[in-house]
This record gives sequence, structure tokens and C-alpha cells, in this order.
Amino acid sequence: MSVLPFDDIRALIADIPPMGEPKIRPSPALGRLGEIAVWLSCWRTGPGAPKVHRPILALYAASHAVAARSAVAGTPDRVRARLEAVASGGAAVNAMAQGQGAGLEAFDLAIDRPTPDITEAPAMSERECAATMAFGMEALAKQPDLLLLGDISAGGDIAAAAMAMAMFGGEAAEWTEADEDLVAKAAERCLKHMGRSTDPLEVLRQLGGREVAALAGAILAARTQSVPVILGGYGAAVAAAVLQRIDPATVEHVLAGDASGSAGYRAVIGEMGLSPLTSFWISGGEGVGAMAALSVVKLACDAVG
Repeated sequence: MSVLPFDDIRALIADIPPMGEPKIRPSPALGRLGEIAVWLSCWRTGPGAPKVHRPILALYAASHAVAARSAVAGTPDRVRARLEAVASGGAAVNAMAQGQGAGLEAFDLAIDRPTPDITEAPAMSERECAATMAFGMEALAKQPDLLLLGDISAGGDIAAAAMAMAMFGGEAAEWTEADEDLVAKAAERCLKHMGRSTDPLEVLRQLGGREVAALAGAILAARTQSVPVILGGYGAAVAAAVLQRIDPATVEHVLAGDASGSAGYRAVIGEMGLSPLTSFWISGGEGVGAMAALSVVKLACDAVG
């Protein structure tokens, strides 16, 4: 019997371990801080108040050919420059990570080789998509106890919006504030190809691009290892939405970071039933929204510790 590339992904999802029981009962007076602490305690093995000792931000950088048809999506050169700023320690997120005691890993997913124009062709083959998800799982190699996720991309918001439209329906304007025609055309091409299928992994393959596939892999690996996750940005949100639509248990360990300046991002986390941890309206990307939310998670730990 032949084995398809996505079979291993589906097998991982089928074997998801159950969520742990809360280890603490904080005072109701702590409000959401108490709720966050209870949630975090479900992902630790020992008793007592939760703590965050090894937070790591994983950033995935990629580019999409569709960006060349947009006036606002950026270019691979711009993505490369942003990634090099992070690698050299010169980006805002570097200072934030240092201040929060967080590690930072940045991954170049073939920036100079954009995925095909998703208005005309699939972003990836099933094999490439599955392999990129597997690569994203390497974010767990350094054993974080809290994983923050973000991306740096050219055209990533177009891909994310097209995925949201394909998964949740509605009009392109509900998922993007720019490039509505490109988003609608890409989503419609994907849905026409899929016919009666509702497979979220096929939506990811058709529209998502490498950074979204890697983010989905990281989220899934974190769930199998009981590591909580904070989403930072539109790409991370739609990656989580793909998994949730396969099995809601795959994202029980996920919280949304900042409210973000993207209406599409807020709409996706709303569809997922997530409420952002902060509302600084951060729009710069690079995982800054997740890093800002880390301070709230740490504060919740301190409040019950």
C-alpha cells in the first residue's frame, strides 16, 4: 500500500496525547491572569505554580511569487534584509527577546526561491508541504518550555488571507485590507481544485507557502510534546487554524499574542475562539506580537507563584 506524504502528519494528529489537568486554583480576583496560569499549568508535568524558564521565538522567513503583483507585499530582498537584521541582533525583536530572557531562532526557507503564484498554481507539492512541516518541527530541538512563533515574508499576508477565505468563507475584504483581487482569485482557484474536499492540509498545500507549513509543523510538534505556544502574526494564526479544523485538540496548547494591526489576523483568531493576550496593535511582524505577549504570560506565573 502506498504511503502519501501527509499520512505521517495525520498519524501524529491521531495520536495526540490528552491535555493535562490544571495543577493550580488561583483566586478568581486575578481574572485573566489566573486563567492564563491555570492553562499554563495544564502543560507541565510537576505540581505547583507554572514557570517559564526557556521561552524560544522561532521565526520562519519565506517569499511568495504572488508578492510581485502587489504594491504592498514586499520583495525577497526585503525579507532577506529583515532576516539579516534579526540574525545580526539589530531588530526590535532581538532587544525584546534579550529583555525577556528568550531564545531566538530564525530559519531561511529558500527566500530567494519564491513559491509559485498561488493565483495560478499550488504553492507546494504534497511532498514539499509535508517535508516543510517536518522542518518546522525542529523548533522543538532546543526543548523550549514555551514556544513563540512568527514569520518574515513577502506575500505572506496574501497567502494567509487566501487560506482564511478558503477555510472560513466570506469575501476577500473580510480577510485582507489590500490585494483583495489576488486573495479572491487564489482562494477561488484552490476551492475549484478541491471540489467537494474540505481537507485543511490541501488548503495549506495549495495556498500557504513554506513559512505557514513550517509554522503548522512547529505547532503540531509542540502539541505532541505538551509545550504551550503563543502565536505571533497572521501566518501563525492560519497555520493553527489548519490544525484546528482537522482536530480541535491539536491547538488546545495555543494562545494568541498581540491583537495586531491586521484585521484578517483578528478575524482568524476570532473564528478559532482565541482572545489576544495584548492589544498594542503591533503590525511589524517578526514575532514581535508574540514576544510582547510573553510578558503577560510571565506576569501570570508570578501572580500565582
